[in-house]
Amino acid sequence: MNKNILITVIISLFFNELKAADCPYGTETDIAGQRNNRGNIANCVNCRANYYFNGSSANFIPGVSQCGRCTYSKTVGAQANPGRIATLALQCDDNCPDGTQTALGKTKYVAQKQECSFCKANYYYETTKDFVFLLGFSRCDVCPVKKASGSQATAGTNASIVKQCDVACPAGTATAYGATSYVQNKNECTYCDANFYYKYTNFNPGYSTCSACPIKKTLDAKHTQGDNAKIDVQCDVACPVGTVTFNGKTTNFENDKSECVKCAANFYTRKQNGWIAGTDICIPCPNILISGAQANYPIFASQAKQCKVVFSQFLSFSLLFIYIYFI
Repeated sequence: MNKNILITVIISLFFNELKAADCPYGTETDIAGQRNNRGNIANCVNCRANYYFNGSSANFIPGVSQCGRCTYSKTVGAQANPGRIATLALQCDDNCPDGTQTALGKTKYVAQKQECSFCKANYYYETTKDFVFLLGFSRCDVCPVKKASGSQATAGTNASIVKQCDVACPAGTATAYGATSYVQNKNECTYCDANFYYKYTNFNPGYSTCSACPIKKTLDAKHTQGDNAKIDVQCDVACPVGTVTFNGKTTNFENDKSECVKCAANFYTRKQNGWIAGTDICIPCPNILISGAQANYPIFASQAKQCKVVFSQFLSFSLLFIYIYFI
């Protein structure tokens, strides 16, 4: 009797094994890793780990429906799930590459990774001839300095560092190439821009600012390394011809041409009244004083005061005086 039962069981198992077959592609039974349907296709109820069902939950038919392979597998937490809930989002790595998002602002794609077509706000991608932005594959880098306002997501092909980030050099400064925007780091801003100067010592690249020249150069204006960008190098600070500042020696003003208030030594003016500092010039003496020459305010800077008087001039003055006397 026992022998007959054993034979029956063996025959039953044999026929069940004959009827058993592999589950449809990407599916398995509710026993993890079992892809054999155990003789009944209805047992194929799960999508395997890193496989998903691309359809609505109501459309999943055990033993008939297939599950597709995830384009990007999960590296953590991958597991089989019932086909009716095994969506791409649950089964696969649906994260956009670092720094990217979809056109709708999501950092997870819905159907395919190519939806990740934008760089996020304050992220950028430098597109070149050799490095074009690849939808779903390229990553965007975080800006070295974020924009304080106005930042927004931008299509990867257009998301340059200049557009996405605060890359403006501090006021009045520039890079060694003369650009007022840096490429990677503010420390590239090592120069004062043309017609800007640095009035202090110890220029700090990326942080120091340069001041606008009181009067711009009309020729030869150029950007200059910060510590060397003094006002007399960068700006038109020359006093008008023959004039000097208050100290009677300096021919360059500091802030404004109106500082050029005197006629230099051995220079004079015929305009003792109405002379305009920074605009009017002084005339070089025809004969200079060897000693005692000094700068003077225009009211005192007559030719007689500023220049050496020779005999012919003395004779002319004497005759003029006599003529006036007898009139």
